[in-house]
Amino acid sequence: MGWNITTRAGVGHWVAKRVRGGYFEGRSTAIGLERDEELVAGVIYENWNHKSIWCHIAVEGRLTPKYLAAIFDYPFNICQVDKIIVPVGSENDESLRLVKKMGFVEEGRIKDGRPDGDIVFLTLARDSCRYTGERYGKRLTQPARCA
Repeated sequence: MGWNITTRAGVGHWVAKRVRGGYFEGRSTAIGLERDEELVAGVIYENWNHKSIWCHIAVEGRLTPKYLAAIFDYPFNICQVDKIIVPVGSENDESLRLVKKMGFVEEGRIKDGRPDGDIVFLTLARDSCRYTGERYGKRLTQPARCA
């Protein structure tokens, strides 16, 4: 019981359902956060090109410091990218607030790219990420593994 970070089957589909996207097993990596065996958060990483990676985030609860360390350890330390790209619908104020609080900044947008508005592209550069340093990074007992 309690909190658990997981890469079990189903995490990617859980996230995709909440972000109104798709999840392609074998081409994406998903990391979830469970509380008492129920998913409360998840991320999907896809489109890794050695320089950047795309990320989709869904949250229905609280994020733990250990989970934040894990979800930023994977792209920056395992995949060795310089930048994470997060597309968010312009109408999704809650998600925009969350990713901006995490340190992502708007880098561009596609006007009318969604049925309800724009697609906003926010990015987080490796050197701007506060979750891989001493404060959060020391919470990981073992680093994430590549799938």
